[in-house]
Amino acid sequence: MLLTIHAGGADKSDARWLAVEQSLGVTLPGSYKKLIDTFGATSWGNFLHVLSPFGDNLNLQRIGKQILDADRESRSRFASHYPLPLYPEPGGLLPWAVTDNGDTLYFITLANPDKWPTLIKGPRAPEFEVTYFHPALLVHHVAAGTLQSTILPKLSENAAASSTAPDPRR
Repeated sequence: MLLTIHAGGADKSDARWLAVEQSLGVTLPGSYKKLIDTFGATSWGNFLHVLSPFGDNLNLQRIGKQILDADRESRSRFASHYPLPLYPEPGGLLPWAVTDNGDTLYFITLANPDKWPTLIKGPRAPEFEVTYFHPALLVHHVAAGTLQSTILPKLSENAAASSTAPDPRR
């Protein structure tokens, strides 16, 4: 087993997260914050890369802005490839992870952050799918090769074993 982090999440009074959420203008899901607090910006199976607001590599704000800027440019030319708004529009897509294949995992920023689904968008829009797994569980399924997805490939046992974070289920 690769990962167990339950949906409740991080300490709601953590000043670091309050500052991040204030700068973004949105409360992030507790499971995502707990995932970052536990592992930081990590790569799973040398394939799935979770963005973190803390640190320079895989930085949520910097890479998220780059992705959203590119998405806005693409949406201006191919509006039908973007059936949902982009953050900070209400209910907009907010990137939180990327893959080596160019896929992006976005939160769909609806009312309750702890219930936000994730939209998985392939590198060639309009291919996308939605999952309701909380972030840590989604990361676990991708890294373990057990996610049923038409976009993300199943990782081999070798790739899953090469994740850069420890197994916290022990």
